[in-house]
This record gives sequence, structure tokens and C-alpha cells, in this order.
Amino acid sequence: MSLRRGGLLVAFAVHVVGCASSAPALVVATGDTTSPSSAVSRYLALFDGRIWAYDEEDEETKTGGIFVTRARKLTGARFSLTTGERARIVEMRADGVATENGIYLLKMPLAVGAEWPGEHGSNVRVAAVDKVVQVPAGTFAGCVETVENLASPMGGENPLRRITTQFCPDVGIASLRVEVWEQGKHAGERAVLRSFGEPVTIVK
Repeated sequence: MSLRRGGLLVAFAVHVVGCASSAPALVVATGDTTSPSSAVSRYLALFDGRIWAYDEEDEETKTGGIFVTRARKLTGARFSLTTGERARIVEMRADGVATENGIYLLKMPLAVGAEWPGEHGSNVRVAAVDKVVQVPAGTFAGCVETVENLASPMGGENPLRRITTQFCPDVGIASLRVEVWEQGKHAGERAVLRSFGEPVTIVK
């Protein structure tokens, strides 16, 4: 199964196919820094107008590109996250961050071994809470790593799909890897954070 045909699950469960957009020339961490506060909110760092630019690579073909996710604040603690032509609404809650259909991206407690239901019958587990993540955007400490497994209906050692996500404080998603197994074959695709912040406005 080609991950590009199936879509890469990136940026808070927004489906991205191929290179959804091009990265801005420069992003800087300035502007609106007020976001609904919760115990997990700093691991997603949702601010109105914030942009995350990612490098994407197919692990099999070693080909890739760049895509961008943008956040827009809606009413209350709700945000729209747009990647290319696809958008997803997420909501900050007291016990975590959930999508519009009630599926949690992060959920309290953020403790190793904690679990909650994911999309399409998958299971999400907190694998680490103190990861050091190094990506083109920088080196970040104290990151939370989650592993989402979708069990194969045929059973077996490998899941049908595995998504490993690293959320870093005051940054958001710094790294994401999607793996699939089909007919005994493994394929993987990875996205790593290149830059994040507010778009630069050039005043002439």
C-alpha cells in the first residue's frame, strides 16, 4: 500500500496527500500568544495564525516534499487546522484536545502507559513524556510521544497501521511517522518540523 495513495495522517488528524503546499520563506514566533489553557495545551501550541512547515519523506522511495498547516481560532476553545485543501476542527478541553468527532489527540493523564481510543477503532498509548526531539526546526526537550496502533483484522504480530507522534511543549507536533503493513510488506512515511510561528508580513 502506498502511503501517498492512502494519505499521510498529519497535523491533528488532517489528511494530507503528497505536497499539499509550499513552505513560507520564513516564519518567526511572534504575534498572538493567547491560547486556551489546559494541562496539555502547550503540547499543541494552538494560536491564531500560527503556521507549521514540515518536511515529508517516503521511507521507501526517499522522495518527499514540504507541506504547511495553518491554525485559525474559531469560537471559544475551538480551532480550525488547514493543510492544503483539507481542514479539521479541534477543541481544547479540560482533559485534553479532541477533534470535532470527539476523538482525542492528547488526553490526560500524560503518563507513560496511559491509553485512550483513537480513530477507526485504533488505540493510542503514551510511550514517553521526556523525549528529546531533534528536527530541522530545533532541538526540543520534554516532548510527549504517543503511539497509535490499528490492529489488523487478520491478527498477527504487526498492526494494520501505526502512527508515532512527538508533541513538544510550546511547539506542537515536531515529528510524525506513519507505518502500514499490507500482505506482509512494510511501508513508512515521516514528517518532521522545519519551522513554526507567525507568517512574516513585509510592509513596503
